[in-house]
Amino acid sequence: MGRWSLILVMLVVLWISVCPSNGHADERYTVKLGDSLYAISKSYGVSIEALKEANRLKGNHLKPNQVLLIPTPKKRPAGKNVQRSLPETESYMVRQGDSLYTISKKAGVSIEEIRKLNQLHTDVLKVGQRLVLTKRQETQVEELEELGDAEELRESQQVQTEGQIIAEPLGKWKSPDERNLFIRVVKNFLGVPYRLGGSTLKGMDCSAFVKKIFEIFNVELPRTAREQLQIGKKVKREELEEGDVIFFKTQRATRTHVGIYIGNNEFVHASYRSKEVRVDSLDTPYFHQRFIHGVRIIELEKEG
Repeated sequence: MGRWSLILVMLVVLWISVCPSNGHADERYTVKLGDSLYAISKSYGVSIEALKEANRLKGNHLKPNQVLLIPTPKKRPAGKNVQRSLPETESYMVRQGDSLYTISKKAGVSIEEIRKLNQLHTDVLKVGQRLVLTKRQETQVEELEELGDAEELRESQQVQTEGQIIAEPLGKWKSPDERNLFIRVVKNFLGVPYRLGGSTLKGMDCSAFVKKIFEIFNVELPRTAREQLQIGKKVKREELEEGDVIFFKTQRATRTHVGIYIGNNEFVHASYRSKEVRVDSLDTPYFHQRFIHGVRIIELEKEG
């Protein structure tokens, strides 16, 4: 073979290796600590089976610094350079009494996602076992909720002097049954859509939800969470009772998130992140760290 023929062959081989016939070069990804096939498949829009086939993997186990070939998805997003990032994860050590259910509630992720992220084939957990969990990005989320409340306040021009603080409950439950009815009404709002500044069943924000519930029981509350914080009897976390209103601080000092306590360390609130009224746990790290205090709007008379 002549010199020029050899150069031509080398150029053709180089061109084929750089520009495959489908017009897209397969991407490569270097595995990091905490990565899983499930998380990588979600990030790149390919199936776990496709990843296994492309890399001749027999199991789901990955090693840090392992290089994976990412097969080109059939439908590739538009644009020449698509920036991809895997969900941010954190480590969790299983404690005595933990279950997939309790961990999923604390972390705010589904049981199925925990199973997939950790390749769990059983629901049995061992004390000291380390799990990989998807980090929740809630810092900005809950802050946004009160933006809607603030806008609603300006539009309706409902103004209340912050100095007028009522240090006692506004009323009393006629019986424990009436308070139980209140909690049932709260739970009936589960699934109502979240909407910034909204105050109807078509969509409402956190403070509108609280205001609406108490209106049903003939108690008029201010429109915003910051104003609601000034009403009723202040109670500590360990003193919370069903029906108490609870408050959380956000990144901005002038904005507050609010929900209704329903017992067992749980509360119902209109969540921007979930786009609906939902149940969450006070044990969830985000809410545990940002809890301000509770407020008792209606008190149950103590039997003398």
